[in-house]
Parts: sequence; structure tokens; C-alpha cells
Amino acid sequence: MTHGTQRALVLHGPMDARIEEVDIPKPPEGWVLVKTLAVGICGTDKAFYRGTYPLFKRPLIPGHEVSGVVIGGDLDGRFVVSEINFPCGKCHFCRQGLYTHCPYRKTLGIDFDGGFAEYFIAPITALHTIDGIDPVVATQVEPLAAVLNDLEQYPITPSMNVAIIGTGNLAYLTAQVLRAMGVNYVVIARRGSAKARYFRAIGAEILFEDEVNDYIARNTPEGQGFDATFEVSGNAEVINTAINITRPRGFIHLKSTPGSQFKADLTKAVVKELRIVGSRCGTFREFKRAIELIRNGTVKPLITSVVNGIDNSLQALERSLKGDEMKVVVRI
Repeated sequence: MTHGTQRALVLHGPMDARIEEVDIPKPPEGWVLVKTLAVGICGTDKAFYRGTYPLFKRPLIPGHEVSGVVIGGDLDGRFVVSEINFPCGKCHFCRQGLYTHCPYRKTLGIDFDGGFAEYFIAPITALHTIDGIDPVVATQVEPLAAVLNDLEQYPITPSMNVAIIGTGNLAYLTAQVLRAMGVNYVVIARRGSAKARYFRAIGAEILFEDEVNDYIARNTPEGQGFDATFEVSGNAEVINTAINITRPRGFIHLKSTPGSQFKADLTKAVVKELRIVGSRCGTFREFKRAIELIRNGTVKPLITSVVNGIDNSLQALERSLKGDEMKVVVRI
């Protein structure tokens, strides 16, 4: 078993991230130590760093889009990705299979030290083997599983007209999943979006915000809006756009977790009898499916920058804030 200290990126508060020497964590019974190979920077990590999402733990080692190699136990030497919810396994919610909502859970990189370190720990039951896939690409199993969980809750059918609001990583993964399902969708972007070109490269139709109303009038029944809308912009204000462009009794799939409060016109949502569905994380089932979709090439994550070494992870965090970066990954 590995003991001693390690290098890690540690968040102390807004815009206060430091590379520090910290203790290597010791796994309790049923857990294992994992040597980190790569970790992706998520919107939540950026919100913690900016201070728009208050830290649940101070100091915190962030990072939950993580791949690594197990040290010890039955999976010794295996390449894995980790789920991010570590439940108690005994409470009411766990016993109903809702373990991602366990009130006693630890959440990797959120309220429990995560993958921006040379090592992290996780329950062995949270690990999925993923041998043969590039460790950098494998970091995107977690966000893809989160997209799949959204679709499991309220499935989309091929006959629907669907809008995706946003041009970030979750939008990019959602677009690929919808394409594989044969669903007709458009991506709604801000004019000047540096990331819109990534969606055009995979054949997505781009609508700028000032073009949406005209598109709806011409392309949806009675001009009443989209059957379903995915709000994945990371902007708390955009919930009202989703409400405005979704037809009566349509679905809004709400994925953004910016940390700030949403200001929504719920009167209009009630009048339109909209169904607003929040979803957060993938479960065991979605992780298995996400691995399969990446392995067979149905979904191809877009990593726009790879930064080498934990000592350069602060530089990577700063780079991730640039408008043209889809996904920044640190290779440890």
C-alpha cells in the first residue's frame, strides 16, 4: 500500500487554488487507492474556482471526471473510471436503488477530495473497468453517463423536435446521443460563440438566439415550440429561454448546475403545463452504457486541450475558462 504525501491542486476559496503537498488518502474497508491517470475540468470545477458555486468543503481537492489505475485488491492494476457518488448503502434511498440521492453520500471532488491529485480513493463498487480506452478520453465517461441518466428519466423519441441550449461539453455529448437515436435537434448558441464550429463539424444545425423565434414559427406545429428542450448552457438565466421555446406540455431537461439561483417565469411554465426534469449524475447502468458508446465510437468526446502534470493543473484550470475550450484534461 502506498503511503506518504502527494502533489495536489487544492481549492481554498474563490480564485484561490494552490499546488500543495498533501497526505495520500488511506482507503477504508471496501475502498481502494487509485493512481490518477487523467482528470477533466468540469463546469462545476470552474464554478467552484470562480466562486459562483460556494465550496461544500474547504480546502477541497476538486475533480470528478477521473480515470486511473487501481492499487491493491481484486482490481489491482486495472484501468478504471469512478462514479462520483459514494453512498452509505443502508438508508431508505439506497435500498430503493436511488443511491445517487443518498443523504449520507460522499461526492467525489464536490464534498470529498477528488481526482486533481496523484491518488484518490473510492469504494470498489464505484469503479468501472475500462481497459483499452485512452485515459484522457475515458474522463468523459462520467459526463456522458450524466447525459444518459437524463434521457432515462424522460426518454426522447425520434419524432420529437428538440432544442439544445448551450455549446459546452454536455451539449456536445447530448447532441451526439440524440443523433445516434435519430432525433431531429438544433443547437441554440449565442452569436460569436467560439464553440459553435465544433457542432457544425458533427453536422448539427446551429441557431443563434435571435433566429429562434422565426425557426419555431416555421418549423414547429402551430409555431408553439419544441417538444423537448435541453438546458445545458451553465447559465442560470437561460431557464426562461427554455420555458419560452418549449411547447405546451413539453419537456425541459435541466442539466446546468451553476451554483447560483435560477430566476424563472414559473407562471408561464404552469400555464404551458411544462414538465421540468432535473438530472445530475449517472448510475451504474449509465456508466456501463457510456463506456460502450465511447468504446464503439458512437460518441466521440472532444478534448480541446491536454495539460501534462499535476503541477500544471492550475494553468489548465485557467485555460478551461477560455471561451473556445470544449474540454481541458490534465494528464497526471
